Amino acid sequence: MLQDDRRICRFALQTMPGEYLLLKKCTVFCLTSLAVLAGPLLADSPPAEAVHIVSDIPVRHFSEGCTGVAALRTLDVHSALGDIYQHSDYRPIWTNSRRMDSLRTELRQLSNDGLIPADYAYALHAPVPADLCDDLRITSEYLLALEHLRFGRFVQNEHEPVWLAPGQPPRLGPTLLELAVDALDDPRAAFERARPALPLYRQLRAAYAALPDRPLDFLPIPAGPTLKPGQNDPRLPQLAQRLIAKGYLQELSWQRIRAQPLRYDAALEQAVRAFQADHALETDGLVGRQTLAALNVTASERKQQVRINLERLRWLSALRDEYVVLVNSAGGDIRLYRGQDRVWASRVQVGTKARQTPLLVSRINRLTLNPSWTIPPTILREDKLPEIRKDPAYLQAHDLHVLDYSGRYLNPLDIDWNNPRGVMLRMAPGPKNPLGRMVFRFPNPFSVYLHDTPSQHLFSRAARTVSSGCVRVQSAGDLADRLVAEMGEAQQQRIQGLLDRGRTYELSVPDGPQLILSYWTTEVNAAGRLIHMPDPYDLDPALMAVFQQADAAATAKMRAPHSTQPRDVGRSEDSLFETILQ
Repeated sequence: MLQDDRRICRFALQTMPGEYLLLKKCTVFCLTSLAVLAGPLLADSPPAEAVHIVSDIPVRHFSEGCTGVAALRTLDVHSALGDIYQHSDYRPIWTNSRRMDSLRTELRQLSNDGLIPADYAYALHAPVPADLCDDLRITSEYLLALEHLRFGRFVQNEHEPVWLAPGQPPRLGPTLLELAVDALDDPRAAFERARPALPLYRQLRAAYAALPDRPLDFLPIPAGPTLKPGQNDPRLPQLAQRLIAKGYLQELSWQRIRAQPLRYDAALEQAVRAFQADHALETDGLVGRQTLAALNVTASERKQQVRINLERLRWLSALRDEYVVLVNSAGGDIRLYRGQDRVWASRVQVGTKARQTPLLVSRINRLTLNPSWTIPPTILREDKLPEIRKDPAYLQAHDLHVLDYSGRYLNPLDIDWNNPRGVMLRMAPGPKNPLGRMVFRFPNPFSVYLHDTPSQHLFSRAARTVSSGCVRVQSAGDLADRLVAEMGEAQQQRIQGLLDRGRTYELSVPDGPQLILSYWTTEVNAAGRLIHMPDPYDLDPALMAVFQQADAAATAKMRAPHSTQPRDVGRSEDSLFETILQ
């Protein structure tokens, strides 16, 4: 009988493409027959003869006939299933209770990563696999969970598009299939390898896991005049209550504030300043519009903010190289990483909401010393031309030269500034040059770069969205030293000499670091506190809505009748087909 079944299966595999439906039905029949005749394939160690026969049958043809197999973004799930089951010698994977318990434990713990276990509900709740379709469906959800953890639950470019330079991102770490296959007997190890190792992510994950499942929300503090130290105001008890709940104020201070008169005292001011520091606000102790808005963000909304930033850090982790410069436009800072170690950091100024610093991945490949500044078209059109039209002396006062597109100097008096054509403005190197003493260049279509700046006083601001899209680096010289250190001491000395001469020089930066211009609005600081930043480009609400919609869909699917029942591959048709074959 086994020999007959072998011939039937091989006949099916030789069926012409036009007979694809027959092939699928015969594949189902072959596997079902083997489960009955060759000793159950559900056993961990089926007979060698059965394994050999199943290995002649493409798994993808069978999986395509199974309902409920999870779709993947980064792989064809049916091909992936074929590779995995080939690795397992075509044995069922999830009939092993220890392995299945380990998988379910890891799936439940994904809630600490801001993922929703309902996305993997079948693997979490299905009974012991009754046939190969059950096993395949669980494996597909295992792959889906690893994909979400490794690359993100959503496609970044569908929500917060990022431009990638040629060759970016580099391929680092295991592929999704390698993650699944290499630790097939130990799901915990597979999930640990898939989870981003970047400390930013691990710390934020721990902070998210520590947040209450059902945060306690307060009524908003009413709007009104700015609250200042020493003042009386009926809103002070509510303010104090909010700061106590957030851990910034001791209960004794609250009891004192409750007494009449209601006075904004030193203890309350200190708590307000600490709150402002953790929310990237001016630490002035004044409860104005921005501080009040931050205080009125509910605990539930803050938890959602942490959750979406775990997703952003998964996106970032999937893009990053081992040697990388990270810029966070929301936080206004820059960091240099070697592996998981942050070796340098500084503040930056980034683009305004109207002229946002783009999201991109590139690589620093040039350093310009004592740069001139050719004014970009947008700044020329929107900023400079109105000033020139108001005051023709503006050019001379700001050391601006007029050139044609060939680089020849023109007489400003010969230009019709109401309709200038074929001209550009350039500022020579010097102390007034907005680019400062150096520019870090990298391929990109936005004409943006990292650069030094004479506007050092702006770095003291809490909100540093002030540029036209480029990234101004507070300690640009320190960053240059670190990049040049890779070139040797002689080159370092040469560069310092070139800087001192005041002339423009272009230097190649061989094997420069990857650069990621990114965006996240919450993290854990050096003191271990969860801090929240403003959302200067208003990106958080849209991503929160995406999560809410996906959560609702996953929950509805999980609650649907028979959603976790074994698949039905057209059983009546299969029975008829089996009868015909018999």
